[in-house]
This record gives sequence, structure tokens and C-alpha cells, in this order.
Amino acid sequence: VASDVPVMNTPANRTEWAELIVKEMSSASDPNDTRNRVFRILEMFDKCAANCSTPDEAHKMREMIIATILG
Repeated sequence: VASDVPVMNTPANRTEWAELIVKEMSSASDPNDTRNRVFRILEMFDKCAANCSTPDEAHKMREMIIATILG
């Protein structure tokens, strides 16, 4: 997804993920911008999980991200 949003650093913990999500959503200028920002965040989630060294670590990463999103 093409976007003029600056490159985001990968968050290191749940708090940073939450801050990133809030910052990106509050910075969106319209629904298309919001959608593009969500796609970029989801790509980051996938890359983080893919970079885990074990399936269990990837599972824990996904659970942490889901818990962050859902509260």
C-alpha cells in the first residue's frame, strides 16, 4: 500500500504498539489514509511475528498484539 506516511519503527512492547496505533489513527486525514495506515501497521505485525525464532514466540507475539488492539 503506497503512502506518504513516514517509515515507522517497530514497537518493542505492548505500550509502544498502543501508542503507535493511537498516533497513526489520530493522524489520518481521511478514510483512505486511515486504511493505508492500518495496512502498514498490520504489515509490521506480520513482520514481527515472522522474525520470531520459534512458533511459540510468534504465537505469543500475535497474542500480545491482539490483546493490545482489543484491550
